[in-house]
Amino acid sequence: MNNAIGKRFNELSWFFFGILALFGVAASGVQVIGVTGDRRVLFHELTRNQEAQDRLLEEYSRLLLERGTLVSYQNVDRVAKKHLNMRFPERVTSVVRGSKREWLEQKGKGF
Repeated sequence: MNNAIGKRFNELSWFFFGILALFGVAASGVQVIGVTGDRRVLFHELTRNQEAQDRLLEEYSRLLLERGTLVSYQNVDRVAKKHLNMRFPERVTSVVRGSKREWLEQKGKGF
């Protein structure tokens, strides 16, 4: 009889071990599914962030171009006339390097 109890206990322990192993495999499968879902969500977020980065880089490039345009000569001239009331002088004097003789010859007056 003692041998029958030991045999029955041995059968029950293998049964419980099998059940425990089955639950372990099932829990592991559930964990794999959860991690895969999390990975998919993170990948989607990464893709969205990369697209946002691309849009921001495009906007930054446009802003750099706009800044370059704002400091162009035409814009400086326009702002000087409009806001600072500056104007081009009415009388402009040309300065010619060289001797007086060369200057008079250029004007056609001779010497």
